[in-house]
Amino acid sequence: MYAKQISLNEKLDIAKTSENLDELKVLADSESMLVRRAIARNINIDENIANLLTFDPVLNVSYMASNNPKCTQKRDFSNYSLVGCVVCDKDERELNCVECQNKKIY
Repeated sequence: MYAKQISLNEKLDIAKTSENLDELKVLADSESMLVRRAIARNINIDENIANLLTFDPVLNVSYMASNNPKCTQKRDFSNYSLVGCVVCDKDERELNCVECQNKKIY
């Protein structure tokens, strides 16, 4: 798989459904928050990917990874305001965070 040569939608499909750890490891380094978030929610990831994404700089990713059953390292989110965007459970393939009607502005 050549991550730079496939579309965002294809990456999201792989991130959500793949059981191939090699594919998921490559995509876990994606520049797209949506791809990393989809991987963080994939139950097929391993402990290493889950723990890595738990400390992703984007809360939308790290929060989802910390809730993945494969995650063994815990991150303290008590110092953060976990707005609706962070805990959103919509499928990443259908997310449009920019135009979301449920987004709260703080």
